[in-house]
Formats: sequence, structure tokens, C-alpha cells
Amino acid sequence: MAIYKKFGSNMRMAGLLAGFLALAACDGGDKAGDSADGKQMDGLPRAADSQVAVDPAVSQTGTWGDIVYGSADAPVEVIEYASLTCPHCAAFYKAVFPEIEKDYIESGKVRFVYRNYILNQLDLAASAVARCGDMESTKKMMQIYFARQREWAGSEKPIDELAALARRVGISRTEFDRCLSDTNMHKHLVELTQNAQKVYDVQGTPTLFVNGKRVDSNGLDALKEAIDGAL
Repeated sequence: MAIYKKFGSNMRMAGLLAGFLALAACDGGDKAGDSADGKQMDGLPRAADSQVAVDPAVSQTGTWGDIVYGSADAPVEVIEYASLTCPHCAAFYKAVFPEIEKDYIESGKVRFVYRNYILNQLDLAASAVARCGDMESTKKMMQIYFARQREWAGSEKPIDELAALARRVGISRTEFDRCLSDTNMHKHLVELTQNAQKVYDVQGTPTLFVNGKRVDSNGLDALKEAIDGAL
């Protein structure tokens, strides 16, 4: 059963994803999203070589492209494709990411790249709003949305819940509504998802790559083992 409820036929985004992508599912277990043939994909491009192009004409405000933690000079790059409505992604950000940040990102060993992988219309709404401000604001919004996912995603009025949480980082309801209806950002998020499918064969969330190699689990031990092996 989906963890979100239908949030009203008056939403402008209703049907936006139709024709763009086949909706994937949040991974049902500890294993990361597998490729179609079940094989690991070694030697994939690093983040700098696989970003979706951002049109400067439509990107005057908000956070576009990769959401990056850590130094650009780090020897290991971790890429995560995740959804704000995926429970396993929320669990990763609560339990796994803080440990990776403390042990590897802050020490300059890992550059961590987050990319949205859109699963449904509510995910699209939350992701567009999370990217409403600058990079630091976006990181705070993601942290809040993951931490409170069960509340807003299961609410009868999830958009109102998202707006209330956005106010914690200084985003007014007026600004929230503007970001919510930003069709350029919607298209950008869908393109990120399509690119994940095309370049990395991502089929579910969360899916993790360490220096271009798919990690077969989103658990802490498996990710640490992959990072240590790449150092």
C-alpha cells in the first residue's frame, strides 16, 4: 500500500508524470535497487559526467542539479538516488547517513551526491518545495521531510503539512505555493529520474553507487565496506 493518500483533484500537478516515466517502487527491503538483469554495473560515470543539464534561463531561483555534501576533491564519490516518499530512504537518512557524514564526509574521504528519483505526485510536490531555497535550505528541508515523513505522507492534507514544515526554514506559504507550481522544476526532477534510468539503470529507491559501482544494500555495514574498499 502506498504511504501517501490522494491529495486533491485541484492540484496542478495531477497527471504531470503521465507520459514521462513508468513509476518505480520504493525498494521493499534492505537490498538496493537492482538492475533489470540483476548484475552490478561497474565503471559508471562519476556525478560530474552524468548530471542533467540545467538551463540558466529557467534556473534563477532554487536548487538545481545535484545536492552535494563534502569536498569535490574527496577520493570516493557516493551517489544516492532516493525519494522523499520512500520509507527506506527516510530510514537511511535517519540511521545511515549521519554515520557516513561523521566518518567519511567530514574527514574529506567522501563526496556524497543526492539525486531525486520521483516515484509519485506527492514526491514531486515535496521535492520541488525542498529545492525552493539555496543549497543549505534544501538540505535542511530534506532532513525535515525525511524525519517527519510518516506524518505528512500519511496525512489527509499532506500539502498543508509540507507547508507547515517548510515554515521552519523560513519559507512562507506564498513562496511554498510558488515553488509547488514551478513547472520548470517539475520537468527538471522528472529529467533527473529519467537520467537515472538511462545512465544507471535505477529501478527503485534508495539505490547507491560508490565510485560508479552499485552497492547491493543500503545498510550501514555494506556502504562502509564499499567505501573502505574504494579508498
